[in-house]
Amino acid sequence: MAEQEFKHLVRIANTDLDGNKPLYRALTSIKGVGFMFSNMICSLTGIDKNAKTGYLSDDEIQKLDDAIKTPEKFNAPSWMFNRRK
Repeated sequence: MAEQEFKHLVRIANTDLDGNKPLYRALTSIKGVGFMFSNMICSLTGIDKNAKTGYLSDDEIQKLDDAIKTPEKFNAPSWMFNRRK
């Protein structure tokens, strides 16, 4: 079994996130992302919200970044969007 590389800082949506925190808590450090939006992003992308942020693969990081920037691609409900108008 290969050892995964741990990253102390993970960059998502132009924000450095702490790699030691669970994903759902780390995402709330991004401006405009709250607890509910964070949970929605985790469930839409299919990534475990309790996984440590530092153990995410590059593909998962890219998927999260894309989902935060354009949640409508992932069929997010429109009432969850920030700044709907």
